[in-house]
Amino acid sequence: MYQHVLVAVDGSGPSTRAYREAIRLASDQRATLRVVHVIDLGVALAPWAEMAFVNYESVETSLRESGAQILEAALAEASAAGVAADSVMLETEVAEPAAEILSEADRWGADLIVMGTHGRHGLAHLILGSVAEGVVQRASMPVLLLRAADDAPPAA
Repeated sequence: MYQHVLVAVDGSGPSTRAYREAIRLASDQRATLRVVHVIDLGVALAPWAEMAFVNYESVETSLRESGAQILEAALAEASAAGVAADSVMLETEVAEPAAEILSEADRWGADLIVMGTHGRHGLAHLILGSVAEGVVQRASMPVLLLRAADDAPPAA
């Protein structure tokens, strides 16, 4: 039986499907849900980004505001489903969202991590990497990965 389900959200189709499954699981198991969103500031600080062309403060503000909206929508959906939930916004500057998710799961005592995955292969996977893959490889607790259904709507 799961008591603490941690779900990572980013507003994408796979994330939305995973989040809805996490709500279903938490409701079924009478578990508490922790919703996490990781802001990857490493993207804004990428070495290829020319300082003269990027307003880093604006990018960081936008990432934080977007993350807050994603978490707010997630908490509203959990509340409507009658699931006890809280949220945490995490930040990384070293392009390691997986490490942040795992650290939070350990700190909080998660029994299960739920995440969406885009299922990228080949060059797209090589270039973009996979947060889900990083979590699965290093997690000390079970991880449930869900791909988006072809018709899954993005999060609000």
